Amino acid sequence: MIYHVLTRKTPYEPKPRSGRPRVTDILSNGRIQRMSSSQKMSVREITTASRLQISKNTVRRRIIESGYMIHAKMARRLPLSKLHISKRLKWARNHIPCGDKWMAVLFSDDKKMGPRWT
Repeated sequence: MIYHVLTRKTPYEPKPRSGRPRVTDILSNGRIQRMSSSQKMSVREITTASRLQISKNTVRRRIIESGYMIHAKMARRLPLSKLHISKRLKWARNHIPCGDKWMAVLFSDDKKMGPRWT
């Protein structure tokens, strides 16, 4: 195989790749990765700021291809303020002496479920 390539009269040129060509080039890929890592922009913001006609999925793929970004969902609620923390601690300290009455309380995040027999 190598002998045929070296002895042919015309220079060797690889065949063009099959499939749809990429919308983004190396420079725009780098720009997308910089925007996502340094400016803490969302995918939608990056799509509009990139000045390219690309979809949100393309932006997501380029970020994943970078290798150093990981997918993480943002927190759904804000962290508690100092005032809320102090009020919760005060409430808890006031209700500690209730003793065995706590055994009868069902908190909203608890689930009272037995095994399912269907």
